[in-house]
Amino acid sequence: MKHKILYSGIMVLAIFLFHIKSAAQPFTVSGIVTSQEDQEPLPGANVVVKGTSNGTITSIDGSFSLSIDNRDALLVISSVGFVKQEIPVGAQTQFNIALQSDVTALDEVVVVGYGTQKKEDVLGSISAVKSEQLMQVPAPSFVAGLQGQAAGVYVSSSSGVPGAKESVKIRGVNSISSGTDPLWIVDGMPVYSGGGLEDNRGSTGQDPMSLINPNDIASIEILKDAAATAIYGSRGSNGVIIITTKSGKNGKGGFAVDYTGGMSDLTTKAKDIGFANTSEWFGLVEEARKNSNGGVENPYDPLSITGLFKDDPTYHLSRQEALLIDTDWFDQILRIGTFHEINASATGGGDKSSYFLSGNYRLDNSVLKNSDLSRITLRVNLDFSPVNNLDIGTRLSFSSSQNSRQKVQAGGGIGSNGGGTQGGFGNANRNALTWYPIYNSNHRSGYWNPLSGNNLVANIDPDLMLDDVQQYRGLGNVFMEYHLPWVDGLSLRSEVSFDLIQNNSVFWVTETLRELGSYATDKAVTRNSINYNLYAKYLRNFGENHNINIVAGTESQETKQYTRNAQGQNLTGTYQELGSPQEMLSIYAGLNGEGYLRSFFGRVNYKFKDKYMLGLSFRRDGSSKFDSEFRWGTFTAFSAGWLLSEENFLTGVKMIESLKLRGSYGQTGNNDIPGNKTITTYENRSDWRYGPLDQINGGTRITNIGNPTLTWETTNSYDVGIDYGLFNNKLSGSVAWYMQDVSDLLLSSPLTPSSGVNNANFWNNIGDMKNYGFEFNARSINLHTKWGLRWVSDFNITTNDNKVVRLTPDVDRAGAGIINESKISRTGGRLWAYFMAEDAGVDPEKGVNMIWEIDYDHYLATGETLKTGRKVPATSTNLQRNRIIHNDKTEIPRFYGGLNNTLTYKGFDFSLFFNFAMGSYLYDYDEQRTTDVQYGQVILRKILIDNTWTPERPDAEYPELRWQGSYDWGWDTEVENPESPTGKGNWIQGTGNYKNEGERWTKYLHQANYLRLRTVQLGYNLPKPSLDKIRLKGLRVYVTGTNLWTWSTYKGWDPETGGAVIPPLKMLSGGVSIKF
Repeated sequence: MKHKILYSGIMVLAIFLFHIKSAAQPFTVSGIVTSQEDQEPLPGANVVVKGTSNGTITSIDGSFSLSIDNRDALLVISSVGFVKQEIPVGAQTQFNIALQSDVTALDEVVVVGYGTQKKEDVLGSISAVKSEQLMQVPAPSFVAGLQGQAAGVYVSSSSGVPGAKESVKIRGVNSISSGTDPLWIVDGMPVYSGGGLEDNRGSTGQDPMSLINPNDIASIEILKDAAATAIYGSRGSNGVIIITTKSGKNGKGGFAVDYTGGMSDLTTKAKDIGFANTSEWFGLVEEARKNSNGGVENPYDPLSITGLFKDDPTYHLSRQEALLIDTDWFDQILRIGTFHEINASATGGGDKSSYFLSGNYRLDNSVLKNSDLSRITLRVNLDFSPVNNLDIGTRLSFSSSQNSRQKVQAGGGIGSNGGGTQGGFGNANRNALTWYPIYNSNHRSGYWNPLSGNNLVANIDPDLMLDDVQQYRGLGNVFMEYHLPWVDGLSLRSEVSFDLIQNNSVFWVTETLRELGSYATDKAVTRNSINYNLYAKYLRNFGENHNINIVAGTESQETKQYTRNAQGQNLTGTYQELGSPQEMLSIYAGLNGEGYLRSFFGRVNYKFKDKYMLGLSFRRDGSSKFDSEFRWGTFTAFSAGWLLSEENFLTGVKMIESLKLRGSYGQTGNNDIPGNKTITTYENRSDWRYGPLDQINGGTRITNIGNPTLTWETTNSYDVGIDYGLFNNKLSGSVAWYMQDVSDLLLSSPLTPSSGVNNANFWNNIGDMKNYGFEFNARSINLHTKWGLRWVSDFNITTNDNKVVRLTPDVDRAGAGIINESKISRTGGRLWAYFMAEDAGVDPEKGVNMIWEIDYDHYLATGETLKTGRKVPATSTNLQRNRIIHNDKTEIPRFYGGLNNTLTYKGFDFSLFFNFAMGSYLYDYDEQRTTDVQYGQVILRKILIDNTWTPERPDAEYPELRWQGSYDWGWDTEVENPESPTGKGNWIQGTGNYKNEGERWTKYLHQANYLRLRTVQLGYNLPKPSLDKIRLKGLRVYVTGTNLWTWSTYKGWDPETGGAVIPPLKMLSGGVSIKF
C-alpha cells in the first residue's frame, strides 16, 4: 500500500513538473511597428515585456522579433514622440502595431525662428498644428484648416467662394490702419499673404496662400508672444506662422497617391432667410401704397419704376403679367458645387541624400454657376550631405491657378451699372425681384431687360461677361549648412529664398449688360521678393549643469512690384478682349511697390540643471518704408522658465509628469503699410481727365501727402504661462495670460476738403492701445484600453479684449475719436466699437421706428453719448444726431476656440471637431434694406407679413408700411419743448424724412455667437497582413463632413461672413490614400 502511495505521488509530481516545463517553454513573437499617421515603419522603437528587462528594438523597416516564455505577458511598445502602448500577448505570435504621435512629449522638437528647440526648452508661447489636423478640412486653402485648432488664433472666412481669403488674427487686432495679418514664413522665406493683386469689380478676391499645397505641409508653428516673435523684429507684432514642408526619408523609396472628392452646398439657404414670393411682395408693396394714399387702394404698376426698362419697350410688363411670374433667382445662379483633388508624392534617398517630390491638381466647381477654380502645384525638396559636416538642400515649389469668377456683390440702384455691371449673389438678396422674367425672345440677347443689372442669369452668361484671374507662384529656398568640426556644436547656415507671383486678370463685359457701352480691363502684376539669410548656430552642453543655445545672423529682403493696367470703353467688335476702345482709354504701368529691409538678429537660451532657463532675443531692423531719421529700430525680448517638475519637492507627486512656469517681456514692431508714405506722391492716369468723357486724355493727382516723421508701431508684449503634463501625460496642455501694449498706432485718413486736395490720404502715428486675455488648451487621453480602443480630446479657448489707451489731441478733439462710418475708436473705449443710434422699438400710436435720444450738446463738448431717457422718431436727422457709442459691441469676438474628439480602434478612426466664437456683433444691412418697401425696387422678407404696425397691431416689430418712407409725422430737433430733457425737439405737422437706407441703428445689429460642427470624419486603415497580400504599404479610405451643423444667435446668412455674401459651405467628401 505504501508503495502504491509513493508511486502515485511520484506520478503526480512528474505530471506537475511536466506542465511547469510546458508552460515555461519559450516561444517567439514578431511583428512590425508603424506610425499611425502615415503608416511608415518606426525604426528604433522599444518592445519590452512589462516588468522585465526582456526586450528589443525595431530594425530599420520597423520589424522586431522577441522570445517570450509567458502567454500572460504584456508587450510595452514605445518610441520617442509617440504614445506608449501595452498589448497582451495571449495566443498571438504576430503583431502589427501602430503608434500615435504624442504631441505633449517634452522631447518633441518644435520649429522656432531660425532654428528648432526641444519642447521643454521653449520659453515663448507657441502652438503647433500638424498636417493631419489641416487635412481634416478639404478646403482649397490650408488656412481654413487652422480654424479652431490653436489657442490664440482666430480664423474666419470672408466667403464660401473657392480661393477666397481667410482672415487670421493672433491674439486679437493690434492696429487701427496698419496690417493686422501675421507674418508667414514658408521654409525660411517670408511670403506674401495679402490680396489685391487682381482687378476686382464686384468679384471675390483671390488668396495667394491658396496656391500652397496642404499635402506638402509637415507642420505649422504659430508664434504668439515676444519671446517667440521678437527675433522677427518690425514684422512680428501680429504674430508669426512658420510652415515647414515635408522632407525626404533616407532608405527605400516610397510612392503615395491620394484622391479626395466631394460635393458642397450653402450652410444657409434662401428659404432660411425668408424672402417673399411675388404674391406676398405685391401684397406688402400695395399695403404700403395704400397707407401712403390716405387708405385708398393704389395698385402697383411695374412701369412706375423709372429707369427699369432701359432699351426696349417690349420689356414692359403689366401688373397681371408680373403676378404670374415667380422667379427663384437663387436657384437660377446656384448649384451643388463639386471638387476633385488628386495628390501624388514620392520620397526616399540613400545614406547621404533624400528627396520629397509631389504634384497636386485640384478643381473646384463653385456653388455659383460658371464659377470654377483649378490649381496645379509641383514641389521638389532635396537634401544632400556630400561630405562630412556639410548639408545642402533646396525647397522648390511652383503653382498656378485659373479662376473663372462671377459677381457676388450687389450693385446700386436699378440701371446704375456705371463702371461695370451689377449682379450675382448680392443682388439676389436685394434688387432682383421675383416678378422679373428671365428671357425675352424679342431682344437680341434673348434675355429680358439685361441692361438693368438685375437679370442674374444674363449676368453669369460667359458670352456676355468674362472675369478671369490667372495666378502663378514660385517659392524657393536653397540652403547650405556647415558644422564646424573643430568647434563642437557650432554651425554656419546660409539661405537664399524667393517668392515670385505673377497675377493676370481680365474683365470684359458687353454693351448688353452695361449702359455706358462695352468695357474691359487687362491687369498684370509681377511681385518678386528675394531674401538672404546668413547666421550661426551654437548648441553646447558644459558639464552636467549648463546648456547654451545661440543663434546670431543677418538678413536682407528686397521686394518689387510692377503693375501694368489698361482699360477701355466702347470696344471695337464683340471679342472678349480689350480691343480698340473708342473712348476712355486708360493705360498705367510702373513700379508701384518697392521695399528693402536690412536686419541683424540673435537669440541666446541658457539652461541650468535642466530646470532653470533664461532667454534673450533681439533684432535691429532698417526699413525703406520710413525716413532715414526713423528708419532703424531695435526690438528685444527677455524670457525665463522654471521646470518645477524637476524640483525635489515635486518629484514625489505622482500625478505631475511635467510642470513648467514661463514668462516673457519684449518688443516687436509693425511696418505693414504701403511704401512711400513718408513722401508726397502723384499718379498719372488717363481716366483722370480734365476734358469731356468721350475724349482720350488724362491728368495727374496727388495720392498721398508725405509724413517724414512716420515710424512703425511698437508692441510691448507681456506673457505668463504654465505648461503642464499630468497623470502620466494623460492630461496635458498650457494656460497663459497675455497683454500687448501697442504704441505709435498708424492711421491712414483722407484729407478734409478744406485742404484743397481730394482723394488723397495722410499717414500718421496717432496713439496707443492694448490687447489682453487668457489662453487655455488641454489634451486628454480619456480612454486607452488593452484591446486597442483610444479616445483623445483636444480643447482650446481664448479670451480677448482691447482698449484704446491714448489718441493724439488733434485726432481726439473733445473726445470725438476716430469715426469710420458706423464704428468709432476713442480714448478709453474698445477698438472700432459700433457707433449708431439705439433702437427703441415702434411707436404704438404713430407706427414709426423710434430710437433713444442723447444729450447732443454734451456729446459735442465731451464726446460722451448719454441718453436723455426720451424716445425720438428714427428720421434721417435723428439717426445722425443720436448715435451712441456701444463699447460692448464690436466685430471682434470676446472668446473663441475649438473642441476635437478622436477615437481609434484597430484600423478605424473617428473624429468630431467643433469650433466656436462668442461675443461679436454683425450689422445686417441686407435685413435693413429688405424690410423697407422704399419705392418698390427691392425684394422683401416674409417676416413683414402680419408683423408691421397697424392700429390693431400697436406692438408690432416693424413700423407701418409706407411708400418711399413717407410718414405723416414730422420732427423738428430745434423747436422748443419744455417737456423735453434737453428743452428742444418735438413732433410737427407734415411728413418726416424716414428714408434711412444710408443710416445705421441697432435694430439691425445682431450678436453673432456660433457653435459649428466643423468636421466629422470616419476612416479605416487596412491592416498590415492585408496590405502584404496586395503588396501595398498603406491603404486608407475615409469620408468627411464639413460644416454640417451650425447653432448661432445670428439670423443672417452666416455669423462668420455676415451680409449678403456666399457663406461658408457645407461639404460631404470621401477619399482614398494609397502607399506603394
